[in-house]
Amino acid sequence: MTPRIGLILLTALLMQCGKPVETLPDSAETIPAQLQETDHFNGGNAMFHAARITEMGDRSAGTPGYRNQLEYLKRELAKHGWTCREQSFEEETPKGRVRFTNLRARFGPEPDFRAPVQGLLTCHIDTKPDIPGFTGANDGASGAAAILETARILSGEPVRAREMELVFFDGEESFAEHMDNDDGLYGSKHYAAALQPPLPRWQLNLDMVGRQGKKIRIPAMTPQSMYQVYSRAIRELGYSPQEWGISGYAILDDHVPFMERGMDTLNLIDDFEDGNWWHTSKDNMGILGEKSFKNTGEMTLHILRQLLPGPPST
Repeated sequence: MTPRIGLILLTALLMQCGKPVETLPDSAETIPAQLQETDHFNGGNAMFHAARITEMGDRSAGTPGYRNQLEYLKRELAKHGWTCREQSFEEETPKGRVRFTNLRARFGPEPDFRAPVQGLLTCHIDTKPDIPGFTGANDGASGAAAILETARILSGEPVRAREMELVFFDGEESFAEHMDNDDGLYGSKHYAAALQPPLPRWQLNLDMVGRQGKKIRIPAMTPQSMYQVYSRAIRELGYSPQEWGISGYAILDDHVPFMERGMDTLNLIDDFEDGNWWHTSKDNMGILGEKSFKNTGEMTLHILRQLLPGPPST
């Protein structure tokens, strides 16, 4: 991390010390009883996935909940033609040596995981450990849920799907109260370090993307190329700049290891200072919303279709 990023991050962390404003949704939304087969991104399907994942409880590294989550992701991705491979590794942490497991997915029955791809669609799936009642509905489950539904839609666009890899990171959360350059991002750091040239051109990361009334704020240091596709998507989808904006500072998240390797990155992340749900028991299914997920999915697909235009029409 550059000194500038570290300084801005410190400022951001100090801002968290102020008393947050209570911002909770008016009411919890009904969770669909089953998945729906539609030709568009279905926010209800994402709600369904998020509910199934949060039911697994603590999903920090090495827990039964984390393993159950991996198996769930594999089953759901396989339904739509994606093949998964685990990437396990050990790292030294403030809690001693810990074993982490990322999950990679490529489209097709026997994909070559060594072959280069154009881009990465990523999220983290671990939860912050040792928080009573915490289920990580937005901070953890929402990114995975959105990618599962995106993967379903992309299965109908095989040329585009084969040009990318889906990655679900373990170990994004720090063991200490606040993340720093040495504690946190374990999964994305390992994955990025292991990449061999030619590198993917870009990475799109989803983090906390399902909250009702969310305020997505991409990092201030987003590359111009990715800022342009983000701005175009907002304009062409007719989305509100109140919901889809830009942060005033850099953000330490799973995009940073890829940015440091020279890749273009775009991090779609909710403003975790908006309300007092972040890293508390209030981050549960009651704060997620079908419309919020739908907008996230439409945004994600619009960006992916810009970055991977697909074959020319005939």
